[in-house]
Order: sequence, then structure tokens, then C-alpha cells
Amino acid sequence: MSGDWRAEVRGRLADSVVTFDAPMARAVTLRVGGPAECLVELQSERDLEAVFEIIAERQLPFHVLGKGSNVLVRDEGLRGLVLRLGPAFRSVRRLENSATVEAGAGISNGAFVDQCRRWQLGGMEFLVAVPGSIGGAIAMNAGAHDGETAAFLRTVRVFFPRTGISDREAAEFQFAYRESPLRGNLGRMVLRGAFALQRLDEEEIRGRQQRILQWRKEHQPSDFPNCGSVFKNPPGDFAARLIDRAGLKGHTRGGAQISEKHANFIVNRGGATADEVLALVDFIQETVYSRTGVMLELEMQVFPLEYVSLG
Repeated sequence: MSGDWRAEVRGRLADSVVTFDAPMARAVTLRVGGPAECLVELQSERDLEAVFEIIAERQLPFHVLGKGSNVLVRDEGLRGLVLRLGPAFRSVRRLENSATVEAGAGISNGAFVDQCRRWQLGGMEFLVAVPGSIGGAIAMNAGAHDGETAAFLRTVRVFFPRTGISDREAAEFQFAYRESPLRGNLGRMVLRGAFALQRLDEEEIRGRQQRILQWRKEHQPSDFPNCGSVFKNPPGDFAARLIDRAGLKGHTRGGAQISEKHANFIVNRGGATADEVLALVDFIQETVYSRTGVMLELEMQVFPLEYVSLG
């Protein structure tokens, strides 16, 4: 990384909020991790294109961050730029009185579902159980309660570092369980998505939301910071069941603990470090594998990720 790239970022991104030496523990729901050299909250597509010009010219590392759920930032922090979408990317609108809703990638899942309910459009209530943004839900094909995002997604507006912004049919991309080709570590940023929903009675939608939220309250921890599900469910089974059967609930490493309420959650009971969380991750994987032969795969993303080179 050569030259005074910080001054260039500050000078060329007229619309966006730029913070240097940003404390990432405040930006992620687990509340652990070291600082980022530069956090950019993008407020326009123009600034998005400009920042990737700087990244390519200066060969800077970059990291794409949503609402900060399902993410662990290592204690040493992040070099280069962390990019997240600001309020300009949080709009939501119904297309021509149809059952199709277009949502900016920065809007929270809960706010999206609430607005769709007001239009009497449902089907994606499962997202209220997934903390995060619509962009993250698209990129990771988020799902819960037998629903997943890709089943409703019809088009997506996405930024590709080498070719720029384009509107694409969702069918062009291969979505899988908690995976898609649109994840940030591939250098791509989801900007907007259009979803085909179902016409439903508003009270029916509200009831679904309430049942899912009640289930979440009863079964998932809310008293300590966490990042959501740590591991993907293996085929035909549940990560939580395997961890629980291994007797690992309640185990700790420093301030990090395997939740006593839901075994696939690691909570920060106060003052936890990323290294302590990762020590628990290793402990879970090794123990479950030794007892079952199943190697649990991370759903949580550990930053820094490997990122695409723009050179």
C-alpha cells in the first residue's frame, strides 16, 4: 500500500462517511475484534465506484460488511478498507401495485418484513429471525423456519469490481444453503434486490412474525451479545443437536461461552476476545468430530476473509 491513500479516500468520497482507525467491536453484534484502518459508510453508487478505483490503483485490502451479524473480526483488526452501505441504500418500494417489492441492500430484515406486511405482502417472515440486512440475506441466502431468501429473489442489483454495476436476474446465480456467488469476499456488493411475495392478510402476516419472534425469544440467547448461528447445519442434522449431545453447552474460554440456551451460539459474557471465540470454535469442531465423525462448517464469517485481487 503506497502513498497517502487515506487522504485520497477522504478527498474522493464526497458523499460518504469515512472513519479511520474505526473500532470494529462496535460494528459487529458479537462486540469483539480489533480496529479497521478505514471504515467507509457508502452513501451513493458514485462513491462505491470511486472507492473501488482507489482500491485497484493502490492495491488495498478491502472487506464488505453488512449489519455486523454472523461476523467475527480478529483481534488484530483489519487492514485497508471496510465497506458498508449507508442510509441511501435502505429504501423499499412496491412495484406498480404488484406483489413484487424492491429493497435496498442496507435495510434491516425486520424493517423490510414490517413494510411488506403493511402492503399485505408476505412469505418472507422467516427473516425476522435473522438479524442483519437484506444485502446480507441475499449474499448468504439467509434462511430460517423452512424458508430461504433465494426462493423469493427475482432480480438483484450488484456491483462487480471489474465491470461495475448491473441489474441481473437471480436465476443467473447458483444459490445454495447459506451460500451464493454474491458474497463480499468475492469482491461483489449487493445493492438492491426485488422479491416476489404473496398477497396475504396483514393479521396473518403479523401472526407469523409474532410466532417466529416468540420462538426466537424462547430458544435463542438475547441476554449477551452474539453473532447468530456459528455453524451450518450438516446434511440431515442440526449443529446445535450435535454440540448439545457432546455436552458442550456452557463451556467457556475467557469471556466467551457456548450458550446454555442454544448450543450453536457463542455469547460474549463480557470482555471476550476474538481469540477466545475462535478457541471455542476449534474446541467444538474437534470434540464433535471425535465423537460423531462430523466436521462442522462455519456459518459465521471470520474477518479478514480471503478477498479477490483487483490487480
